[in-house]
Amino acid sequence: MALLVKNSSQFTSIMKTDSYSYEDFLWLPKFSYYICGYEILEAKMTRRRILMQLFHWTCVVSHVCCVVTMLKRLIEWDNIGNDFLLIARYTMQFTYVINSNIKYVVVLQKQAIRRLNGKLAALYPESKQARIDYSVNDHYWPRPLRVFVAVYCISSVLVIGQPVLMSVFIYIRTNHYPYLHFYPHYTLDPQQDPLWKYFAINIVEWLHSDLMIVSNLSTDLWLVHFEMQICMHLDYIARSLENYQPHWTRDSIDLKFISQLVDRHDQLLNLQEDINRIFGGSLLLNLLTTAMLFCNMAVCAQIQGLSLDGITLAGFMITTSSQLYLVCCYGEMVQLFSSNISHAAYNNNWSDATSAYKKSLVNIILRAQRPAELSAMGYMRISLNTFKEVMSLAYRVYMLVGSAIK
Repeated sequence: MALLVKNSSQFTSIMKTDSYSYEDFLWLPKFSYYICGYEILEAKMTRRRILMQLFHWTCVVSHVCCVVTMLKRLIEWDNIGNDFLLIARYTMQFTYVINSNIKYVVVLQKQAIRRLNGKLAALYPESKQARIDYSVNDHYWPRPLRVFVAVYCISSVLVIGQPVLMSVFIYIRTNHYPYLHFYPHYTLDPQQDPLWKYFAINIVEWLHSDLMIVSNLSTDLWLVHFEMQICMHLDYIARSLENYQPHWTRDSIDLKFISQLVDRHDQLLNLQEDINRIFGGSLLLNLLTTAMLFCNMAVCAQIQGLSLDGITLAGFMITTSSQLYLVCCYGEMVQLFSSNISHAAYNNNWSDATSAYKKSLVNIILRAQRPAELSAMGYMRISLNTFKEVMSLAYRVYMLVGSAIK
């Protein structure tokens, strides 16, 4: 609780600042993983870190127990029978487990993420005037994105916790506790099983869900943070290049300016390749599992209709698709800001420049013809078109399955 209060006060101070520091940008992805006790950047062993690691490994053990139990139930297929809703729920949970585990494996690459983070931190403008020139506030986490993170967490908690809330409500109405819980692979008999077992199972399910939900969202937040930094630097290069006024009398200054931009552009392209190496594999599998997850959620919500479970699943379905849109949106922004460098070079007032400056400008134009891009292992460029294709595929599969249900 003290950690939450401390981070909340830190967040308040961040919101009041004139120009954000690099640490301010890190607050959201770092804090999101704190929820399950996982730290990526911190290497020093302290008492707080030991307690957080203990909590994190408790989440991991609970996650393994739930996954093993789920696989056991899937092997014992006779226990599922012909209940289509139960099959859909198992498929949805299994898909979400795969999706979350893939993203969790990504953040296990602590050294690679720390190196990438250190390189971006070294490029970040230090002085207040430099931060104004870079327009760092314009590239800070936008309010809709922060609201989305809050809605995602709330909808996730409601999806997992609504059976318990429903059980309490039924107990108040009927004086009978029905032992409802979210995951179908744990079975409880109210007549035989004690109440402590029910609460123990709910705690295990909550820790299991905590790890999955945090991994699923927070890995994307780290990716967005890195792309946010790349976009900020690309935007600065394009604006600086377009507004610069070269003159033949300042040839050495002009060439130094253009060479610095070329070097910075090279660094950003290399950093984008590092991002693709770290997150590319998970992005490729994430596109496939997200389409399956969206389809399964839609089927479950359709079967359950206008009920509390159906409404919470529909809300979670919307936040899941919004999460994919967020990643694709920043993939689109990276391409856009990178392409703007070429346009800025075209718009540069080069008429009074020397031939050496003009040659450097042509080289920038040629290099910028192939913009930086967020790529899924080189097989797929992540952009808004990717989001449209994934949602279109999920919708077609959903319509096919939905017609089979009817």
